[in-house]
Parts: sequence; structure tokens; C-alpha cells
Amino acid sequence: MKKMNVVFAILTLSAIHSGCNREEPLPDGPVIEKSYVDDWQEGYLDIHQISTGRGNVAWMIMPDGTTMLVDMGDLGADNYQQEIMNPKPSASKSPAEWVARYIEHFSEPLEKGTKTDYAFITHFHGDHIGAFDNTAISRPGLAYKLHGITHLAELVDIDKIVDRGWPDYNYPTAEQVSASNGGLGNYRSFMTLRSENAKTNEKFVVGSDSQFPLKYDAASYPEFSVRNVAGNLDVWTGTGNATSHMSFSTTDENEFSCAIRISYGDFSWYTGGDIKNALTEDAIAKACGPTDVVVCNHHAYKDAMHSSFVSQMQARAYVIPVWDYYHPEAEPLRWMLSTDLYPGDRMVFAAGLVENNRIRLGENGEKIKPAGHIMIRVYEGGEAWQVFVLNDSSTDYEIIYKTDILQSK
Repeated sequence: MKKMNVVFAILTLSAIHSGCNREEPLPDGPVIEKSYVDDWQEGYLDIHQISTGRGNVAWMIMPDGTTMLVDMGDLGADNYQQEIMNPKPSASKSPAEWVARYIEHFSEPLEKGTKTDYAFITHFHGDHIGAFDNTAISRPGLAYKLHGITHLAELVDIDKIVDRGWPDYNYPTAEQVSASNGGLGNYRSFMTLRSENAKTNEKFVVGSDSQFPLKYDAASYPEFSVRNVAGNLDVWTGTGNATSHMSFSTTDENEFSCAIRISYGDFSWYTGGDIKNALTEDAIAKACGPTDVVVCNHHAYKDAMHSSFVSQMQARAYVIPVWDYYHPEAEPLRWMLSTDLYPGDRMVFAAGLVENNRIRLGENGEKIKPAGHIMIRVYEGGEAWQVFVLNDSSTDYEIIYKTDILQSK
């Protein structure tokens, strides 16, 4: 594969706009005329935090065209007492159908189409894999219902799925796993059938940097890696593949969430599902160190994103996966914005937002950038990156906000 020099890529970024009416990018501010993100090209790392209003889902194209999904949440029936987001872009399709359409749109530069090489499941709650309630779809002859990840897998070919439990689903106990999401029987039936049909399922291996390798041209990108940072209360130590086990006990499914850190040259990105315990966060932060982009643990609820974690990760950009009124809460947002914890500029992005929460959060709420799909584009070699916010109320995916090109740590 022919690689483009990163300096050339950055200098020509403004001149190459597929279907874009503006020749120059706006500096760190709202976009006034309709414009669209240029297609992915070899050497780029594009990470999309997709806003559906119904749970966590991210999808990415790695520098050689390898693709990976992170979770596929679907809350199911809306029976929450608090205000939650409206479905995005609408309730006319399921979250899985909207995500499949999103993947189709951004897969156009790929010869393999929408085929997704990896799906990484952080944990088993409904807002991360599907709730499997009475909104799930039954199909004659199918041993499981379609909802969340099981529905998306009907629409998008997923080669390998990695989760925290395969094949036994018994950590810390089978009873705990079963209680995490309506018995988990629907998901397990789905995974069993995949295995019988020669699809690959694997258990997440904490400490490994070889479970999500580049599949098509790894030799051209030796500076790229995916490190498995945490899962099932094990945390990578930051040295080799060594891990340590957290000393506290819990039955909270959130605490067993799996986390990864992607490195591409000087750039780094972290996501960790619904990890929330301060001890786990502290151990993760010590192993990872300063990280350019951090996807907020546990949607930035008040029980996560503790000051010690924030002060050590020192992110330039935070991304909050949102569906609830309380995504984020005041204290985690205050820590993220605090220059007392670490110096320098930083930005907070939200993949969707309940606007009444922005109002509730006052001055700090106004500092959250416009909500939508959050796309991180890392340019070839990982020296520079940029954030785009895409309209989550339509399927045009036009840019509604973008930053300047930023230098990696």
C-alpha cells in the first residue's frame, strides 16, 4: 500500500473535500455552510462514537482498513423515570438498523464493504449489547431474538467477537453473569450459533496487544497497536503483558467491564465501558499515562471519572457516550474541565445529549461542544488528529462542528 506523508496530508486537508462547499476548514468553531468529512484513506485512523440515544456504540477504521465495533447498545422499552434522549436520528428504525446504515456510509472507501473484522464487547448490560426485552425481534427458526448486537450481526458481517465471558460465562460466578441482562440466554445462544457456523469468538485477554491486530497491512504500520488494559478486575501493569488483580470484591457487572487503549505513533485513545471504581481507574491511569482522547467511564456518571483518573490521563479531548439525563453529572464534568488537576486546554464532547442536562449543568454545561456523532480522525503516522461532530438528526452526517488539527502528545 502506498503511504501518504503526514505533512502532505495535513497541508492538503483543506483542499480535498468530497461534496464540501467550503475550501478552508473553520478554526475550532461551528460550521455554517454544509460540509462533509473526506473519505477515509490508507494511513488514517477514524474512530466514530455513534449517537443513537439508546446506548453505547463505536466503530472505527484502522490505518490499513481493519474495522472494529465497540459495543452495540439498545435500551429497549422506554420505562425510565428520568428524561432520556430521543432515539437518533428517529424511532423509525432500531438502533442496530441506524448503525448499519452509518457503517455502510463510512465503509464506502473499503473494498470489503461493511464487513467488520472485530466486535469488542465491554460488558453485558443492555445499553452495551441490547436489552432483549419485548422490543426484540423474533425470526422463525432463529434460536435467539434480534436486539442490539444480535440484530446488527444480521445486518453487518462480523468476523470476530471478543467479550469478557466466552465460552463459559462464569466470572465471577455463572449466577452473576446470568443476572446481568435478563439471563443472558439470548446473547449466549447467538454466540453459540456463531461458533457452530465457524465464526470466531474469543475471551478478552487482559494485557495482550495481539487480540485486535491489523489484518491487511500490519507491516506498514508498526507504530499502531491495541492494548487490552482491563477486564474482570484484572488491570494491565504497563509493563509487557503483565497484569494485577484488583483487591476489592463486587457483583456489579459494570466493574467487570473491559478496556482498551489504542496507540498510533504519538496518538492514544482509551475506552473502558462502565468501569467506575476509583481503585480500578487509578490502576488503569497509572498503566496508560497521558492519553489524547478518553471515552468517559460509565458515561461520566458521578460514580466514575474520579479526579485521580482525570489528573493522570490528562486528556486533550473527552468523549461522553450519552443516553440518560445524567450523562454527564456535575462532578465528573468539573474534574474534566479543571486546570487545577493538570494544565492546558481540553475539550468535552458528547455523543448525543439531553439538552435539559446542559442547562442543569450551568456554565460548565455550556462548555460541552455541540452534540452529535463524534468522529476522531488521526492522520497518517499519528502525529496529528482532529475532531468532527456530525449531525445525528439526519443521515447526511454533515459536519456541525470541527476543531483545528491538533498535535498528538
